[in-house]
Amino acid sequence: MDTNPRKTAHPLSFGLALSAGTGLTLMMIALGIGMIQGEAADGALIGLFFVIGLALFLFGTIGWVAAMQPHKNFDDINVPHYTGHDNDH
Repeated sequence: MDTNPRKTAHPLSFGLALSAGTGLTLMMIALGIGMIQGEAADGALIGLFFVIGLALFLFGTIGWVAAMQPHKNFDDINVPHYTGHDNDH
């Protein structure tokens, strides 16, 4: 019996979300370091961190859209979901 409460239902989407989140975090850290250090900051290093973060963010986002295809599985709230019970009143 598997009782792990932290098991993810979709490991691929979880990994892609981690990738996008790490990229976003790297971009924020790079911009924060640039703001704190001001003119003394190493622009090449900050730029490198920002570009790596942007690449990770785009990889995670585009990969998620390609893998999960949310445009095909759109849930329209105006159409009732069939629950298996016939409600003929």
